[in-house]
Amino acid sequence: MPTSLEDAVKEMMKKIRERIPAKKECVNVYITGGIAIYFHTASRVSKDLDAIIDQDIAIPSKLKVIWMNKEGHFEELAYDHNYTPTLGIMHEDYDKRAIHLFTIDTKLKVYILAPEDLVISKLSRFGEQDQEDIKRIIQNDLISKNSLERLAKDAINVAGAGRPETLQLHLSLVLEMLDEVSFNFTQNSTKS
Repeated sequence: MPTSLEDAVKEMMKKIRERIPAKKECVNVYITGGIAIYFHTASRVSKDLDAIIDQDIAIPSKLKVIWMNKEGHFEELAYDHNYTPTLGIMHEDYDKRAIHLFTIDTKLKVYILAPEDLVISKLSRFGEQDQEDIKRIIQNDLISKNSLERLAKDAINVAGAGRPETLQLHLSLVLEMLDEVSFNFTQNSTKS
């Protein structure tokens, strides 16, 4: 039984790997959402795994992994079949910036979205949890304002989902968060 979220993710990916036919070429999985936030910041344990898979695979309808947390309690990680990147926005080159986590049998490569792409993916819904996730990324100093602004504007310009003015407003709020964290860091540095 897995004893960490990382092990539970690996176990789930092994189960997905079992569904890849022998003759099929290597499949790439890009983990998004709360699990990707966890891998970047070691905070917010999610109960579902959102992923983009670059090829068609028959994933079991109730794919789950049970794991035991540090306190000895059982947790469940479920594959989210309802997740789709088409409901939000995603930069077209997210896969080029994705960070490789591990490979299983040369048939399955597992990545997490880069921090900038995670933030961009959260601009459409921009709910309370999305904003908390974005703050975690900012507080861990994982993104640069210039890079995020450039990539997000590119994504907004080609977005098939959401209203551009709403997406632009959400981006402006994120850029303000970045400025605020930078300002607070500068203030704290000058006090030392």
